[in-house]
Amino acid sequence: MSFTIEVEHRITVVQGLSSPVRARRGLPGIPPGEGISVVVTAGVEFGEDQLTELGRFVDTDAVAEELADCCAKLDGRPWPDLFPFRPTFELVARHLFGELAARVPQLSFVALRDESFGTTTRFRPRPVSPEAR
Repeated sequence: MSFTIEVEHRITVVQGLSSPVRARRGLPGIPPGEGISVVVTAGVEFGEDQLTELGRFVDTDAVAEELADCCAKLDGRPWPDLFPFRPTFELVARHLFGELAARVPQLSFVALRDESFGTTTRFRPRPVSPEAR
């Protein structure tokens, strides 16, 4: 048996990238400076055998603090100004995983849920098997 705990943190993102797909479909772009609501989720996986005598494995308050710290610099600032790479949700999720992995035991994924457009991008460090696709 195993458990997954998910800790969320809400931010407002100013991604700052053009969307060729939206442009092709005739949809308006996101106006410069306008933010979108994003929920960043950190997932921690562990086995039942890892539960302590207190009945838990991880302190969710500590995970929430680490997640908030990683997200603080992303909140309300244009992403192209923050990263040396093109800040797609995929690359930012991978970047956040790299920052959090050393600070959160058994981190299994980082997800970015774009509440404005209804999409979720999840990064896991291990490859997805062809059967799972």
